[in-house]
Amino acid sequence: MAAALLEVFDAYTWPALAVTALALLIASAALRARKPAELEVGTGGEYASRDFLTHEDLVDAKIRGNHLAFNAHLHQRFAGQRVVPVRGEEGCYIAFSYAACKDAMNDHTAFSSNPFPDNRLVALNTMSKADHTRVLRYVHSSYRQEDIDSLDERILSVIERCTDELESATAGEGGDVVRWAKRIHMASTLARLGVDWVPGLGGDAPSSWAKVDEVIDLNDAMVALVAPLGGVGRRYSTLPRWQWLQVILGIVRSVPPTLLMAWRLGIRCTWEIVRPDVTVLFPPSRPRMGLWWRPELLPLVPRYFLALHELLEVTPDGSEGPLPGIRQGVLSGDLQLAEALTLLVQLMVNMTSANALCNMVFRLASEHAAAAEVAAKPELSSAFVQEVLRLDAPLQRNPRRVAKAPGAKWKETELQAGNQVLLFLGAANVDPTVFENPSEFLLNRTGEKGTALSFGSGMHYCLGSNLVKSEMRLALECLLRRFSSVAVVAGYRRLDDVDVGNYGFRSLRVKLATK
Repeated sequence: MAAALLEVFDAYTWPALAVTALALLIASAALRARKPAELEVGTGGEYASRDFLTHEDLVDAKIRGNHLAFNAHLHQRFAGQRVVPVRGEEGCYIAFSYAACKDAMNDHTAFSSNPFPDNRLVALNTMSKADHTRVLRYVHSSYRQEDIDSLDERILSVIERCTDELESATAGEGGDVVRWAKRIHMASTLARLGVDWVPGLGGDAPSSWAKVDEVIDLNDAMVALVAPLGGVGRRYSTLPRWQWLQVILGIVRSVPPTLLMAWRLGIRCTWEIVRPDVTVLFPPSRPRMGLWWRPELLPLVPRYFLALHELLEVTPDGSEGPLPGIRQGVLSGDLQLAEALTLLVQLMVNMTSANALCNMVFRLASEHAAAAEVAAKPELSSAFVQEVLRLDAPLQRNPRRVAKAPGAKWKETELQAGNQVLLFLGAANVDPTVFENPSEFLLNRTGEKGTALSFGSGMHYCLGSNLVKSEMRLALECLLRRFSSVAVVAGYRRLDDVDVGNYGFRSLRVKLATK
């Protein structure tokens, strides 16, 4: 196999790289020359002093790190507006009210969940209704509440193992909550898939977290590469002048693993996943993917998909979880291999779920009255989790592309096919027309006119919502049972530099006081 790969590399790769380099030179010049139609419009001043929104607001690290204040501002400044245009991003709008966000999510005909105009294969939650229905049936039964409940004992053992390590680190600079959260969710996700990689739990368990941490890091890299910052991405004009050289270097480094991927998965499957034509050579004007700013991560893409393919292949028939069924779907021809692998990527997405767990710990350390109430009445743990998810939605923004002119509810807007609408789910969750005292953390909410939209609505409601809520509930109960207090160490940092609208922590450390 190695000889065959070298033969392909010698015969075809260097000419292809030369053509790619030339194309990138041209593309780089074209991208830097692109100027959004409203780029010259004045956008100065803090957002609180303006009656309009700008491109800079979408990618501003300060706003992304303090989304709660921005969400409240949207309702105060733009109350009654169905959408708000974004200056500097022609055809881009923000929807922030509960009604507008829910209407857009429920209308998959007018509002496509695939933000890319070329309809490239991305994930289950961006598929058309027909494809979504066909693919979902391979995994839906594994994520029902009763099926997740059957994993409670396993998830709790993972949480206890991770919490032991979190506690042991509190004597120094504090326990690393971000790593704690990522390991809990990834290990629980793998358990749902029928894979046991948690160290120290007996049987054939590995001796370290190495395998789990590797998947976490690969998954985070995929998010950084694919997801457009803020929902639109930074402007191409902000790329450093010689950034295209770094992109070429990233491509060159990714050639050997991509050839190996093509060898093992097939050329068609590799092409459908990588799509160099629309990701590198002819990228869309919007959304702008992160790979242009993080090209050093490109070699990790084929490495990740090769690892997922191996996981799919080696899991025995009859194993718990959806992997055997997904493999059978590929063998029968009902699922394309590329669909199966991108489905696994989505099932293993870790960042938003880790955000939810980190946000819960932060609220546990700051909402003392509510924490004491749950400690006294553990049956309130689910209410605590729901309130964390409402106020601190782990994914604050969800993009939609207008596929066709929307219906009567949108007649007073300027929306037309090709426009982009960013649904501010976090803002919808604090809509004062739906939630009383929306900015307050309350365990006894009653009479609300809706439920939080943190996991979406309609056809693309989050498949893993039951798993995440179970993890949060079990982790909350574990922390309250074992510790008398949880204190956040000064110097924490919100996640503000990656993905569409992740709201979590880049770093968060805590001190735990044992009972």
